[in-house]
Amino acid sequence: MTTWQGLTHDKILGAVEKTMGKKFSNLLLTRNSYINRVFELEEHDSMERFIVKFYRPNRWTAEMIQEEHQFLQELHEKEVPVIVPLEINQQTLFKFDNMFYALFQKKSGRALDEFTQESWEEIGRLIARIHLVGATHQKSKRTTWKPSVATKHHLEVLQESKFLLEDFKPAFKKTVAAFIAKADPLFNESEFLLLHGDCHKGNLIHRPGEGIYIVDFDDICFGPAIQDIWLLLPDTPDNCKNELSYFLKGYEVFRQFDYQSLDLVPYLRGIRIIHFAAWLEVQSSEPGFATHFPDAGTAKYWNELIKDLQGIVYQ
Repeated sequence: MTTWQGLTHDKILGAVEKTMGKKFSNLLLTRNSYINRVFELEEHDSMERFIVKFYRPNRWTAEMIQEEHQFLQELHEKEVPVIVPLEINQQTLFKFDNMFYALFQKKSGRALDEFTQESWEEIGRLIARIHLVGATHQKSKRTTWKPSVATKHHLEVLQESKFLLEDFKPAFKKTVAAFIAKADPLFNESEFLLLHGDCHKGNLIHRPGEGIYIVDFDDICFGPAIQDIWLLLPDTPDNCKNELSYFLKGYEVFRQFDYQSLDLVPYLRGIRIIHFAAWLEVQSSEPGFATHFPDAGTAKYWNELIKDLQGIVYQ
């Protein structure tokens, strides 16, 4: 089976040329991606650029990835500014050895470093339109973003791994169990819908003449709408009331917002802390991991993480 290291220039070009039935130049640019492997290619004759994304093996099933693609297509049909995978012979998902991959047209855009009041309102309208479509989904094959589901799973992953140091396993398990017990009932009154799931400013780009696009739907999940809002805020909701009010002014053009859901933000942060630890566990076997994350998995790391969670549990 092909590993990331075996995903060579020639194999990538060969797979894409066979799938698309086109000849490509030798250009192959590696694009930033933490979990998957993403490359930019150029068609030989037209010099049109395409993106190929190879999904990490054993992370998502074919059905889970196809749900992502279907969601993108639904959003596109509602004229929400997203980038849909290319459909070739009625397929959007392809396989090379043990890896699934998808193809996209390249759409360049400018990163949004700072948000003005106008951009906050535009982003609010954009997220609301995504949620209108997401709310039509009553269930999902993706992770349910709720402590008793997502956090419980991540706890099990970490308890069984060597990444979580043995000396910290009892304290970590006790703290996470207390977090789940406190946080989970607070989610019971929330509406759950299909979400972007990882909605931070790094996944927003501005295309001249077209406005703001949202990209990277790799982490779609089933959860409360506030999950797609809190990561965009520069601070806690209480400490950035202006930004939140601008966002909600745009959001409520299309969809009513549940203000009570703001109380979930500290607990969503706790879910993300544990989720990120589990993500690091997956990444820890990658070459160069220690260089990029020198403190990850150390006693200092686990000590600080447990203290952070305890601060949420006992606040």
